[in-house]
Amino acid sequence: MKKEAKNLVTGIIIGSVLTCGFAYAKSRTEMLEVTYDNIKVYKDNVLCELKDANGSTIEPFIANGTTYMPVRGTANLADMQVTWDGNTKSVYLWDEMVPEGTVFLEECPPYDKSSCSTYLSSQGKSFEMAGEKYSNGLNFTSNGYALFNLNSKYSTIECTIGHTANEQKDKLVSFIVDGRTVKEFEIEPEALPKTVSIPVSYGLQLKIIVGDRGYIGIGNMTVR
Repeated sequence: MKKEAKNLVTGIIIGSVLTCGFAYAKSRTEMLEVTYDNIKVYKDNVLCELKDANGSTIEPFIANGTTYMPVRGTANLADMQVTWDGNTKSVYLWDEMVPEGTVFLEECPPYDKSSCSTYLSSQGKSFEMAGEKYSNGLNFTSNGYALFNLNSKYSTIECTIGHTANEQKDKLVSFIVDGRTVKEFEIEPEALPKTVSIPVSYGLQLKIIVGDRGYIGIGNMTVR
């Protein structure tokens, strides 16, 4: 019974998201007549209250013969996590969130790569940058790249970038999410490794490119 109730609630969430998606795709404001009729929501035959992000009670309503339930309140009843990306006006739903500090490559190994090796501490592998050992990352040689299917699960990647060999030129490292460059770093000769944040913003695909025959490491890659 519990599984059936959860599936029903999840279906209502998805239906609400899709219906609302068509509305905001119009990119204009419309007047909509809605009816509040003391609609009750039950989970496993238990009467529930729907809450917004501030903990205030919110009610379902009827418009044009369709019952609309608030996404966040309904998702919470289904034990799902909700994230709103205001930049892309997108709602993301998950059965569970990725804990902060999760090793990125354990969760999301590259599905395609060139001139790039993976180093995981769980496999006892490491590489060096500026005389220090790093793991849970990537080591690029020549003009390398790596592609990842993010599956809209991640907000930010934290990592440390540096040279893995003596370099006499600046090396460019580019992070591209869904075809758009979100971060680029020029690693100067003899520069020490730097810790950076990459805003992947729940995108679908990440591409990392290292140009100009660079020997570059990206270590300690964690995600949230």
